[in-house]
Amino acid sequence: MSSKGKGKAAGVDNTARRTWDKEEFEEKAAKREAEAAAADDEDSALAIKKRKRLERDPLHQGLIVARSNLQKRDYAVNLSDRLGKTQVIGLNTPLNQQAGYYCSVCDCVLRDSQSYLDHINGKYHNRALGMSMKVEKSSVEQVKNRLQQLKEKQAERKPEDYLPDGIDRRLAEREAEEERQRQAKKEAKKAAKAAAAGAGGEDEEADEEMMALMGFGGFGGGKKP
Repeated sequence: MSSKGKGKAAGVDNTARRTWDKEEFEEKAAKREAEAAAADDEDSALAIKKRKRLERDPLHQGLIVARSNLQKRDYAVNLSDRLGKTQVIGLNTPLNQQAGYYCSVCDCVLRDSQSYLDHINGKYHNRALGMSMKVEKSSVEQVKNRLQQLKEKQAERKPEDYLPDGIDRRLAEREAEEERQRQAKKEAKKAAKAAAAGAGGEDEEADEEMMALMGFGGFGGGKKP
């Protein structure tokens, strides 16, 4: 058997020039350039934010040698100070007078209370205050002293501070005050009704006197003689 025709492979026509879709590749190139520009902008924004944080960091400025442990806040956070107030905001309004919650430590404005609480409890804000996020571990002696203080404080409480079912004393006082106000309103209504009834009786007596002066004895209420 001849092997001339056996195993003959089909030929491939590779003489034609390959064509390219220029519009498709232009779109891909534009997309890559836009993504690269966005990444550069993001990197620059993060770099600016990082530089501002370092400028406010007392450790970076050399004002402190080491960060202290996380400490308890020594002031009460007021979230309702500007509640219900109206304010006109323009393009040149200072940052601390704009709408939201202003942080003077980090020189920024948070738009809602939850973001503000997250910020002041966060790492960067406490770093700007010279603290780390580490909490000092309490010793056994400190725990004993704390328990003793709580025990003494509990002993100093008055019997009226203890109410059943965990009701807060201030809530009970407010309910009692509301009840007193309701009773006062009821008494005022009763007094007003009594005064109105007394005024009506006086008017009837005055009408009877006027009728007697005019010679009228009544209007059909008596018997004929």
